[in-house]
Amino acid sequence: MGKSVKILTVVTAILLFISLFLIFGYAQVEKTMLEVQKIFYLHVSAAMTVYLAFGVNFIFCIKYLIQRKPDDDLLAVSAAEIGLVFCTIVLLSGPIWAKYAWNTWWNWEARLTSTLVLWLMYVGYFILRSALAEDKRKLYSAVLGIIAFFNVPIVHFATKLWEEGAHPERGAKVNTLPSIQYTWMVVLVAFIVLFSLLLILQYRVKKTESRYEVIRRKHIEETS
Repeated sequence: MGKSVKILTVVTAILLFISLFLIFGYAQVEKTMLEVQKIFYLHVSAAMTVYLAFGVNFIFCIKYLIQRKPDDDLLAVSAAEIGLVFCTIVLLSGPIWAKYAWNTWWNWEARLTSTLVLWLMYVGYFILRSALAEDKRKLYSAVLGIIAFFNVPIVHFATKLWEEGAHPERGAKVNTLPSIQYTWMVVLVAFIVLFSLLLILQYRVKKTESRYEVIRRKHIEETS
């Protein structure tokens, strides 16, 4: 592990520790939802990280279609894997918060449903990769990655587009306590740095696996 990765790992650990301290030791308890509101920091920060991860996947899918470089495919799939994990966190933490806030685990409102569709599209992305030969896998998954990303703005603006649901609109002015706002900003930065670290590590794993596969195939050809 390189020096830069070690530094990034330390920074990530420090930011996550600070985030936990701010959530449970600094941020004021919201008067309506009380302690349950603290899920907000995890839920919303994970959602923002999903946008970032799938955005990175989108960029490298385009790059792969243009340049056909294997590294672009590796970066695209690495970002998609991390994004799918964070999207799962969003879908799991959301109903817990919703149960206490709106007395229902799931109500099929626009943002909830579109987030589930987004998750299913990227699950399909990996099913497609596992079902095709290597040459077609990279090409077709890049196309699907680009198509799937167009659901991200739909998720983001779902409440405004359909004008329904319990979620507040993006950009709507909400009277938030300063301690809650500052804490969320720190948690969001921690999640973004965590994503950057995971992307680097996952890319390196994929790169090593790719090199091993080349060596394995060459060995098979020489011994056959």
